[in-house]
Formats: sequence, structure tokens, C-alpha cells
Amino acid sequence: MINRVTVSVPASTANLGPGFDAFGLALDMRSTYTVEILPAEEKWSVHFEGMGADVLNEKGFKFVSEVMDYFERAESVHLPPLSINVHTGIPLTRGLGSSASAIVGLLSCFEVLMNTQFDTGKILKYAIAIEGHPDNVTASLVGGFTIASSDKSEVAYMKVVPQNLKVVVTVPSSFLSTKKARACLPDMYARKDAVFNIGRASMLSACIFSGNYDLLSFALHDRLHEHYREKLVTGFREVSHAADRAGAYGSFLSGAGPSIAALAEPAKAEKVAKAMQKAMIELDAGAETFILDISAQGVILQTSEDVKA
Repeated sequence: MINRVTVSVPASTANLGPGFDAFGLALDMRSTYTVEILPAEEKWSVHFEGMGADVLNEKGFKFVSEVMDYFERAESVHLPPLSINVHTGIPLTRGLGSSASAIVGLLSCFEVLMNTQFDTGKILKYAIAIEGHPDNVTASLVGGFTIASSDKSEVAYMKVVPQNLKVVVTVPSSFLSTKKARACLPDMYARKDAVFNIGRASMLSACIFSGNYDLLSFALHDRLHEHYREKLVTGFREVSHAADRAGAYGSFLSGAGPSIAALAEPAKAEKVAKAMQKAMIELDAGAETFILDISAQGVILQTSEDVKA
């Protein structure tokens, strides 16, 4: 019997410009979730450490409880008392998929403890139902670059692991809630903007799947969300222009923001990172810039049985 499981789950950047709510890219920045079954007489507990632990130890209990409740309803089970320990390595509310990572990590642990298996399709379906859109959760679950689509009855995705590509991410010190970033989007779009994004998203997926990045700067443009959200993001235009001038293939708002990401060839990544960070410094805005690899793997799983072996 498996009574303890640990999963490592990557961060993710989503949308990548025109791929609104569909494109995701797993990043080599991870949070770890360890869940252990306790004796029946004990009460379940949650403990956070790492990035944002002070906030999470005050407010994270409700989020974990909601994921547990969903799993119990979906599986028609009652979870036993659990000890849940989370080490967060992903900045919170910065557009890097911290909530998606947590949903995927917790669901994966519950699934293995209750059913002694890892059902990717089931976990993805549950995660999308909780998160509300498939982009971040798909990338965090399976890794690589993903295109995902879902409706009430079906979930489908494709994955490829891009080669010779770095992701440079400037993470502001300020927070931006996904709810607020979604609230500023219109309910209707002009046909010309929809057509624009279809063309750019198609070109972007072709670039990534083929490994030919020459047209990325053209393909990363968007008209569905970035224009509306940039007023909520300090330095979006300045940092994006700095990345482009330093030799990035292109730049974009990471998820709902406020992080700003750029794609670059490895040899130019350091120069791009310095330019992006400098742009924030010139704006007198606090930020930290990371050069990240794309994570080929999504969830990495270790159980109590693995440890014994």
C-alpha cells in the first residue's frame, strides 16, 4: 500500500501572445508537494514553506480544502486524514502558473494515494475543471510546449519539447490577480482581431513544432488580451522592447501577468536578461529576472514504495 507520495511540478507560462487560454510552456522552476496518510484518529494538516509561505500559511488552507473537496466529489471517496507539505518554488500571483502547479500537484498525490496509479487524462480533466482553462495545468502536468483544448465532455492536447530555446522571465515584485486581469477583457472581439490571432497562433505553433524560430517575432503578437492588460503591468512595453533590441526572438505577457517573458536562443539569453532587468531598474520598479530552461517533464512522482526499493 502506498501511504506517502511526493510530486514535483513545474511552473508554466501561458498564452505566449496569441495562444490565449490554449498555449502553455513548462518552465524549469518547481514546487514540491508531499502528502502522507495519517492514523485515523489524527486531523489533517497543511504546511507551506518557500516562496510566499507566510501568505500561504494564512490563506492556503482554503485553496487546498477546495481541491480536496473537488477530488472527493469527483471520485466519490472520502480522503483519510492527511499531512500535506508544500515547498513553493514558484512566485505567487505573477503569471507563472503557481495555482495550476498546486492543483496538478495535489490532485496527483490524492490520485496515487487513493487509487495507486497515475491517470494523466483524469488528472487533467479534474485540473481544468478547477482552474477553468487548460493552458497552465496541461503544461505543468505533461511538460514541454502544449496546445490544449477542452469543453464539458472532451479534453485534448498536443505536446512537443522545443530545443535550443531559453525562456527569460522578468518577475515584478508587485502582485496581479488572475481574476483582476480577466475582468479587464472585453466580452466581444472584432472579427479582424480574431482572424489576426488565428493566423499568429497558427504560425507560432508551426514555429515551435518545426524548430524553425525565424518567424517567432511575427508570431508572438496578440490582439485578444495583452493590449487590455498592459495598463495593469508596470513596464510591459519598456521591458518587451528591451528584450527585442537585445536579440530575443520575441516577448509576451506571461499568463495574465505581471511577469514578462521572452524567448531567446541560448547564446543571447544572458544579454536579453540584462536588458530586461535594466529596463525595470530605469522605471524604478522592483523585479527579478530569471533565465529558465523549458521543462521536458511535467509531474515527477515518488512514492513510499519507491523509497523502500
